[in-house]
Amino acid sequence: MAVGITESVIEEIKARVDLAELISSYGIQVKHAGSSMKACCPFHHEKTPSFNINPNRGFYHCFGCGESGDAIKFVQKMDGLTFVEAAKKLADQCGIKIEEKEDPTAGKRKRLYTLMLELAQFYNRCLSHSSGKLAVEYLAKRNLGKEVQDDFLIGYAPEGVAPILKWAEKRQYTEEELELAGVIKRGTRPGDRGYHRFGGRLMFSIKDKQGRVVAFSGRQLVEKKNSGKYVNSPETLIFKKSNVLFGFDRAARNIANSPHREVICCEGQIDTIRLHINGFTTAVASQGTAFTEEHAKMIKRVADSAVLMYDDDGAGHKATIKVAGMLLAMEMPVRVVSLPDGDDPDSFLRKHSADELQARIDRAESIVSFQCRIERAKEKNPESIDAVARVSKAVLTTLAACPSAILRASLVGEASKLLGIPSVALNDELARTKPAPSEPSPVRNEEPVWESDPFEAGESMDEPVAGVPEQSVEPPPARERALMEFLMANEYAQELDGMVGEFLPAKVFSHDFTARFVVAWREEVAAGDDRFAAFAETLSSAEQPWLDAVLLEAGKIQACGLQPTEILQDFVRLLWIDWLKRARGSLPADGGAEVDFRRVKISMDLKRLQQVKWNTVKEMVREFMKGEQ
Repeated sequence: MAVGITESVIEEIKARVDLAELISSYGIQVKHAGSSMKACCPFHHEKTPSFNINPNRGFYHCFGCGESGDAIKFVQKMDGLTFVEAAKKLADQCGIKIEEKEDPTAGKRKRLYTLMLELAQFYNRCLSHSSGKLAVEYLAKRNLGKEVQDDFLIGYAPEGVAPILKWAEKRQYTEEELELAGVIKRGTRPGDRGYHRFGGRLMFSIKDKQGRVVAFSGRQLVEKKNSGKYVNSPETLIFKKSNVLFGFDRAARNIANSPHREVICCEGQIDTIRLHINGFTTAVASQGTAFTEEHAKMIKRVADSAVLMYDDDGAGHKATIKVAGMLLAMEMPVRVVSLPDGDDPDSFLRKHSADELQARIDRAESIVSFQCRIERAKEKNPESIDAVARVSKAVLTTLAACPSAILRASLVGEASKLLGIPSVALNDELARTKPAPSEPSPVRNEEPVWESDPFEAGESMDEPVAGVPEQSVEPPPARERALMEFLMANEYAQELDGMVGEFLPAKVFSHDFTARFVVAWREEVAAGDDRFAAFAETLSSAEQPWLDAVLLEAGKIQACGLQPTEILQDFVRLLWIDWLKRARGSLPADGGAEVDFRRVKISMDLKRLQQVKWNTVKEMVREFMKGEQ
């Protein structure tokens, strides 16, 4: 529970909020369906409503992507807020007062928020003064007119400390407060009034995710030695660099409402502004390459996938791969747009139409394709054995950050095709590969979905499995989860159904849930309509999260160069390998000559199954299916 917000207050918020009205307020059309309500899910693209809303119980659940939760969770997802921020927002709307613990810095922070907004407005007004002429000329060259300047609170900081101190005196702000805001540095000697950190610079207002001005970024207008092109605010009581993305306050809801919940990540403020004013309203910037794990978590709250648009140079390539690793750690597919002629989003859109950029986004390559291309370009002889080894190692180091089995499988399949290396070999190597030291550990943003229930305690749809403590029920293993996610991503695929029926009998699965899921999937293919809503009703409360996770992960599968039948061939091979290992492990340690012979036979089959081509795999599987090992 959040510090300062009691359980009773949280329950009162949930009781007062009409969940259907709340969801409708985000522009989502809600329709009655019996005792509940339905809508097209705002968290994934769909034509047939599978987003179920139960106003009486105050929760929602999507059978299409697995998203579920209550009013607070919905606001978190749609606005990219933390639990506390979402709860406070709803409390304000409901007229509920939240008694928070006394915060000795609360008064100072409130003053700083007001100071920063008024200062941003002051800088904006300075563009109309003669001192701001250079800034206006620069903005005119970049085709950023007055409407954009006012909308994004772009401004000009006058030279010297005197104008800013005079402004503060009129507004009754102290020099100490200006220093706390990171705007000035006070002098230490008598008569020394200090200096204005941003004097003479073009100013960009940096807002937090709630739209409050918390910092500035000042661009140099006249080149000066020993002075950086950009000067950014230092961290303050209200500004933490790792918690702020430029444009996120505008983009969060647009990302959550976009068909594929896809964010566009670029490098700078002007790139982001240019994208927004050209209709790409899901763009955010990490302000250079300083992208952090906290930024990835912020994005994960509202996005399911990402498109990266960084500079097409060495530093941009390095940043792209690093950011991609962080987003993969959040289980987000990543695509990359490479712009021609050294363009960035701003320069491209000043020369070309928005439709042309959209076409490039539609053709964006996966991070695997991008990294293979970049790494191969570094090699004198990219086809040599040592070059292939270096390229594959670099790619696998990026993929190692990703905890999603199905996303890894998709990307490994693509790497296999691009590098000419069997996916079995790449998977073996990936299992031994650690993420790059400079990248964060693959920590999930939320509780592991395979271990959590999508409904609150006491709200379960079914009773626990009889006679088994719910917390002791183990989920299906990773390989079987990946298979289910793959099948769900390929609903109604009759060509896959034939292969599943022929080569994946119930006995190959180690978990009963997997076997029942596959039966339901095959019934759906045969019927040609949804069967998983009925399947969900047969599940216990321990099993329900497993299905939710499958549906969620299936929506994240990224297209790769392999055909679905080729991917299923790999699953057949790997699942029978797992079956053989279980069979060998079940043999008694001291069972005599006959048992020893069986153990050797299984070991030989294992080695052969890992090496042979698909036609031989089929024959081996048919033999396995005739009887037990």
